[in-house]
Amino acid sequence: MSATRKPLVEIHAVDQIFRAGFWLKPVQVLHHVQIQVPEKSVFGFLGANGAGKTTLIQLLVGLRAPTRGTVKVGGHLATTAKARRKIGYLPERPYFYDHLTGEDFLKYFGTLSGMTRNQLLDRIPTVLSTVGMTAAKNVELRRYSKGMLQRIGIAQAILHEPELLVLDEPMSGLDPIGRKEIRELILSLSQEGRTVFFSSHVIPDVEAICDEVALIDQGRILQSGPIGGLLSKGPIQTEIAFSGVTAANAKKIEELMRIQEMPDGIRAIVTSQVSANDALSSLIKKGARILWVSPIRPSLEDFFKSTKEGGSA
Repeated sequence: MSATRKPLVEIHAVDQIFRAGFWLKPVQVLHHVQIQVPEKSVFGFLGANGAGKTTLIQLLVGLRAPTRGTVKVGGHLATTAKARRKIGYLPERPYFYDHLTGEDFLKYFGTLSGMTRNQLLDRIPTVLSTVGMTAAKNVELRRYSKGMLQRIGIAQAILHEPELLVLDEPMSGLDPIGRKEIRELILSLSQEGRTVFFSSHVIPDVEAICDEVALIDQGRILQSGPIGGLLSKGPIQTEIAFSGVTAANAKKIEELMRIQEMPDGIRAIVTSQVSANDALSSLIKKGARILWVSPIRPSLEDFFKSTKEGGSA
């Protein structure tokens, strides 16, 4: 967790057990989960479908109480009214009353949250503008695209100006343009000072916008912390491109891997800084002209795979 920001969300030693089947056999879905979410951060919760993401989100927004452990928001247990007032929530599969217009939809949910008529009249235009839906406010939801529904869903989640915005798979089912728009919207909400916690099974979505991340697999947290710190632990590689040396001669340099010919030369990968230095020295001795040397930042996907293969941390 960032040293300069206090945690808004504290999930401590959480186990969640359900009973399933005819004999109501206990099934443990979450195992000793511990996460801290700094205030004013974009926190990505990453895992495959069925890893336990939605179960933990249900605990976070107070829909369930954990079997063991505690979940707190702003210092209050997540199941209390004080915590819930701090949270805006968009579930993975929200239900929309498709006969309502966007504006009527917000009035309905704002009333349910306890907002007065005057508060709603003042707040709704601002929210619609924030999510880019002002032009569609009088259009019935049945005519909205998937991306528009996600936007109006986020609008209802921020209507009461919560400190914490919890989004369960907010980019699921969207086309590339829709995914980009929702990513940009999440970043803009963060820049307003909100804390955003969102789950995803799509690694690039998390990697593109998050400053903190937690990786979950089969109900266990593999890693949690600043995304830069996690990625720095991954494999370090460097791409070297050069010309003036044939592919056959390049293959004689043992540090070079994945050698690939290009129209204007050859590019190859080396797996460490020492290998990069040795490879460059060998290439220069062979009369090569170096076109570029580019470090390859390990992706979150690389780190996720290496963490799973190496066991829980």
